[in-house]
Amino acid sequence: MPDLETISDSASKIIQLISVSPESTLLTIFGFGLLIVAGILAYWTPQTKSALIVSLIGGILFAAAGPSVALLKVEKNTIRKMDAGRTFRNLHDNAEVKYVVRLISYDPQLEAGLAIDRLTNLGAPDQLYSFVADYDELVGYNVIDALAKTGQSTHNIKQVSAIIFPLTTPIFPANALGLLQVIVDVEKRGGIQTQLKKKLLDGTGAFDEEAMKKLVARTSIDSYRWLNYKDSYPRYCELAHEFQCGGGDPTYSAKAYIGTLSKDWHPLGFSIRHPNGPPDDRCKQLSPQKYCYDWETTEREYRDQIGSRVFLIRNLEISKISGRIMIDFDQPAQQVIPDIGAR
Repeated sequence: MPDLETISDSASKIIQLISVSPESTLLTIFGFGLLIVAGILAYWTPQTKSALIVSLIGGILFAAAGPSVALLKVEKNTIRKMDAGRTFRNLHDNAEVKYVVRLISYDPQLEAGLAIDRLTNLGAPDQLYSFVADYDELVGYNVIDALAKTGQSTHNIKQVSAIIFPLTTPIFPANALGLLQVIVDVEKRGGIQTQLKKKLLDGTGAFDEEAMKKLVARTSIDSYRWLNYKDSYPRYCELAHEFQCGGGDPTYSAKAYIGTLSKDWHPLGFSIRHPNGPPDDRCKQLSPQKYCYDWETTEREYRDQIGSRVFLIRNLEISKISGRIMIDFDQPAQQVIPDIGAR
């Protein structure tokens, strides 16, 4: 016989299910109302059998219909997705991020070290920074679509490792501003100076002293809102373009310590979604001027193609990330990024 805790837990789940939609809630309430009427009739006027039968049967049918409607609604629309318009607003305002997700696609036959139980860090162990995405902007999307939204290849995906976790450490929006801040941090690291053969910012004269101080001082959430850095964006983007697209041979040394920027990375801080083909190589296809179009032009051209916001974070040891949730998606074409509940 089920114990009280099991019964209570089951009842709680039924209530949560019913509350999925207003329709199911109303049907259930109406059904229980009819059952109450049936009970009153049975006690006070048992001779009114027809009314009693109608109330009883109606109550059972309506009470059962509530969870049934809820199940249909859950089946058809399990998780609400964030649309492109909301993502663009988040980007413009640098909306606060509470949870991030790191997605890593791999072939288990060729890249067994990328399996969820073999990972040690968010990125390659020798990197200082890695890329993550806003978890809320990917919830409900098919895993393959989520990869596309973060600028990753979706060709021949076998499995995907996912690490979802709450933010307890600083992140840098992966726009031109945030990228340059990370580059400065890498290029000033004392322990790797002998490895930094070619620098973009540190000691190169790319910024004068005042501009450099202004760059590294922009660390508050407000600092990354478009209206607060748009005046500096042309220069920031020019240098980001040089880092991503130029550099010649050898390339800039900081690249080895930062996760790889996707070909379709936009210097305003997002990936461009291409559902019907591989990512565009913006370095090859766009002039530096078009590469650095301002906000208004970018929103007009890419509003329906925005993927998700991307961020740079320290390459954390996974075992030390509190509150992490780790998932192995072994059927990424059929599976979705789950909603983990209250956060």
